[in-house]
Amino acid sequence: MLPKMNDKFAAFIEPARHSRGGLSLALILLLLFYAVFMAKILLFIVLLDVVLLGVDFPSAFVILITSLTDPTTPRDTIIGLSTFCAMLGAVWITTLILRRQNLCALVGPGPVLRNFGIAVLATVPIVLISFGLSLWFGEVHPNLSLGIWLVWMLPALPLLLIQVSSEELIFRGYFLQELAVRFKSRWVWIIVPSIFFGFLHHDPIRMGSNALLIVIVTIFFSIVATDVTVRTGNLGAAIGLHFINNLQSMMLLSLDGTPNGLSFYVTYTHVLDETSVRTIILSNLSFFAVAYFTYLLVIRSRERTLV
Repeated sequence: MLPKMNDKFAAFIEPARHSRGGLSLALILLLLFYAVFMAKILLFIVLLDVVLLGVDFPSAFVILITSLTDPTTPRDTIIGLSTFCAMLGAVWITTLILRRQNLCALVGPGPVLRNFGIAVLATVPIVLISFGLSLWFGEVHPNLSLGIWLVWMLPALPLLLIQVSSEELIFRGYFLQELAVRFKSRWVWIIVPSIFFGFLHHDPIRMGSNALLIVIVTIFFSIVATDVTVRTGNLGAAIGLHFINNLQSMMLLSLDGTPNGLSFYVTYTHVLDETSVRTIILSNLSFFAVAYFTYLLVIRSRERTLV
């Protein structure tokens, strides 16, 4: 059942009532500022390669492009994650220009960190059970040693938090707020951003016939993220669920043939085995659904305790 307007969500979208930003203009500015910030980040990485690797500028640029298009090493994945700093900068500048507000207006009021922590703690056991079952049935093999993986997690986890936070600030922050103050129908402000977010993950080159299934699964995730935002009145829980979901798929257990440079384990199943991959996707979807309902049970239990 789609979430309904409530007092917490009304307070969450209040900043957009006071200072509405333009939807189309916001998209243009986001893309513009993202391009500018990303260009600066990539130039810095190229110059760093020139200094540290001792290669010429064109060679360093080729190394960078290869890292972004086919990240198969921890360094490549770190480079890819670092580009989301540009997205975070873009949404901050866009919100500042169009609404004269800072990012706190998009995050929402209330216990953001507590909601983040509850979402993480409620879903981690489900992730560990899923991972344990994969190990038990021998469906995966090690990709990195534990020591190397833990070292790389030091820069990777903050960058992953930046990645998921920037996406939530845009889709469950800015655009959700702007649509919610313009349209009374919850179908508009829940479904429209979710569909847009889903199709941004459309990758037919890598995923083949499963590309549309990935879009559908991503739309479902987006609706869940919107649901917890409406329930709690801030982005804390949505960021927490997004963080654990991406941590599992990017850094704990990845599909062979997808970006898995930082993954602890990788499946024996290759992405080209579309039938087997479809089963894995649906299995992961079921575990995410269980994690989501577990989270709902936790927050409802807390609400009854507080009453």
